[in-house]
Amino acid sequence: MDIFLVEDSVAIRRLLARRLETLPGTRVVGEADSAPQAVALVDWLQPQTVLLDITLAVGSGLDVLRQLRARGFSGRILMLSHHDLDAYRDLCMQAGADGYYNKGSGLESLFADLDELLQSERASGRQTRVSSLLRDPTTGLLGQVALLERLDQVLRMTMAEPQLLAVSVVVLRGLESLVQSNGLAATAPLLVDIGRRLGQSTGAADLLARHADEQFALVVSRVTSAAQADEVAGCLHEALDAPFLLGDQSLHLHFDTGMALYPRDAISARGLLTLAESRAHGTRLPAQGSAVVH
Repeated sequence: MDIFLVEDSVAIRRLLARRLETLPGTRVVGEADSAPQAVALVDWLQPQTVLLDITLAVGSGLDVLRQLRARGFSGRILMLSHHDLDAYRDLCMQAGADGYYNKGSGLESLFADLDELLQSERASGRQTRVSSLLRDPTTGLLGQVALLERLDQVLRMTMAEPQLLAVSVVVLRGLESLVQSNGLAATAPLLVDIGRRLGQSTGAADLLARHADEQFALVVSRVTSAAQADEVAGCLHEALDAPFLLGDQSLHLHFDTGMALYPRDAISARGLLTLAESRAHGTRLPAQGSAVVH
């Protein structure tokens, strides 16, 4: 079950994410702390379930609920609130919520209900398929599954020793078309060179992956400030700005980058990656959805 968290408190988001990890079959695919961000990302990712707090940093959960239903979102939306008043519950249910839980006294009921839903999905054979790709066969870099596993390990260690962590995603426009038109054998040296250049921007403790056909991800595990993270992003641009060789042809690659910071922007592995990915795509979010969530 793919779950999206909409909650403006980092501490509560972390609590929800860690508790969801104990339910086999769940994965947190994204996070948001404001109404505009939540609507845009849920509309793009189309998760199966949204856990939605009524009170947000910008806007309200009720706004998000109404907008998502107006856009035709058919996934499950479960509301979270500190309010036990029937008036709030009735407003949410009338607007299209599938459930309403008090964050102070109802979280155990929430997790019990999710566990029941998961058992029902397992019984009916409806399970999320997970890619088995651990290494990209062309570049030798980490694949998506290995990246998520390693990033999750880094996040667990970061919780014990609080520090910033930066996740950058590079989207190389037209790379897949180059591979299709020239063949993998001819473009393999280009892909390896992209990985080599990006690798020069990393440290020994950092992670570098090719986690989709046109996307590379860099995890910088020790960042002292947001400004330093921006400097790393600048290094990525410098690394890719110089022309590449494809056979005897010199070409410039068009690319965009996006970055997400832990814990400022998200606290889960997929949450950080999907947010960085969405920022790299900007207003040109691909219609087929995220490369991280499939």
